[in-house]
Parts: sequence; structure tokens; C-alpha cells
Amino acid sequence: MTHPTTHTLDAPGATLSYEVHGSGPVLLMVGHPMTADGFRALADQFPDRTVVLHDPRGTGGSPMPDPTQPPDVDVLAEDLSRVLAAVGQGPADVFGSSGGAITALALAAAHPDQVRTVVAHEPPLVEHLADADAVRAQLAEVAATHREHGAGAAMGAFAAVAGFALPEPAPDAPPPPAPSEADQRAMARMLLGIESVCTYRLDAAALPPGRVRIGVGAWSGEQVLTGRTSRAEAAHVGVPLVEFPGGHGGFVTEQGGDAVAFAAVLRGLLE
Repeated sequence: MTHPTTHTLDAPGATLSYEVHGSGPVLLMVGHPMTADGFRALADQFPDRTVVLHDPRGTGGSPMPDPTQPPDVDVLAEDLSRVLAAVGQGPADVFGSSGGAITALALAAAHPDQVRTVVAHEPPLVEHLADADAVRAQLAEVAATHREHGAGAAMGAFAAVAGFALPEPAPDAPPPPAPSEADQRAMARMLLGIESVCTYRLDAAALPPGRVRIGVGAWSGEQVLTGRTSRAEAAHVGVPLVEFPGGHGGFVTEQGGDAVAFAAVLRGLLE
């Protein structure tokens, strides 16, 4: 892939950073709170595309004057709209993962003219779960833990709610490195948005017909919250559920993912 160019643009309440790689039809990749860094291995699998990577506001190279302001999905979707307008080249394919999958769906509902195909990988939308009330209460407890006891305690509480198994360190293992400043910012954005993002109410009727795909990781069974939410959202939108390799980070090597295998499934959905 050619050397990327990095750009910034001003938006109300933030400066937005994005990268443009290669040439060809536009493919935007986005997460939340994951920054552009987490998508580089996947982007490398699409040398025939103009791949756009974006740091959501408050993360990476997209600073906010008030980083304590909780994430707002509609605002994040408008940010994506601004980035796509700046890149140009007409409607784009959009791949969103985790919180970015929610943003991608909101973009498609608000600006269907800007998207060709939208692939939402493991959107953690809880509103259509059978036990949505109970899960909302659990997320509220995570948010309260963050306010009262800090990010470390809140991340432990979140892992329990999400069903993500944390590996036990070996007895002789050295202590893990302290989170980087960028990791701490991303963690804060996730915890600040644990309620506002995950309880977002998507207007499914506004989604462009035939242009939305919802995916789930093969490892994300009924014990993993995002496995459950992906199935529920696909049923709500009325589309088949697409299975991707791996789990929630199926394209991230550090999370046990395989970018090559993941890209093969994604490419098939975009052709």
C-alpha cells in the first residue's frame, strides 16, 4: 500500500484526523474507541482501494477541548460524513467495528447518499436484547464504577458484563506495562460512552435497503455480549447475520485475530 497522507479538518467541538491510503474505490474503516492504528493490518489487505482510516473525536489525533463530554453517536456519524465529504469520490463502502459499527449504521441512516455498502461488525447495541433492561442497568453500574472508582475498576466491571474472559497471568509473569496515554484516552472515551453509545436507538427504517450487512465473530457465542447484540440487531434490521473469523477483534493480531482471513470475508461482502 502506498504511503498514507494524513489530514485534519475542523468540526464543532473537535479537530478530526484521518488518513488516506492508496487509490481506487473508497473504503472507510472506523471503530470506537479504537483508533486508526487498530485497522492498519486490515487496510493492508485492500491495496486496490482508497482506504480511509479515522481517529474518532477524543482519541488519537482528533482532540476535543472538553474530553469529558460523553460520546454522542449522532455527532460521531456527522464526523464520518464530514470526512467522506472531504475525501470525495462519491459513495463509499464503510466498515465499522464495535462502537464504530454503531457509528457506521447511524451514518447510513442519516446520509444514505454517502454510502454504498455498510458492514457493521459486532455492534454492541443492547436495545433489542430480550434482557435489554437488565443489561442497561449493568452498563449504568459500570458507568457509576468509573465515576466513583476510576477506569481500572470500571474496565474490570465492563469485562464481566461483556463476557470477555481476561487471561490469568502466569505466576512468574512480569507486571503488564502501564497503558499509554493514547490507550488511556481511548479507555476513557469507551467508559464515558458505555451508556450513550451502547443504548443508542437506531432508526432501522431509515437504513438504505439492501446496503447494510451485520457481522459477528465466530468465537462470539451467547456468553459474549457483542455476540448477542449482533444477532439481535441483524434480526431487528432484517438482514442475515454474516460470520467473520475470530472474535470481537477478529482482524487485530494482538487480540488473536487474522487480518488476511477477515479481509477475505469483508471483500466478499463488498463485491
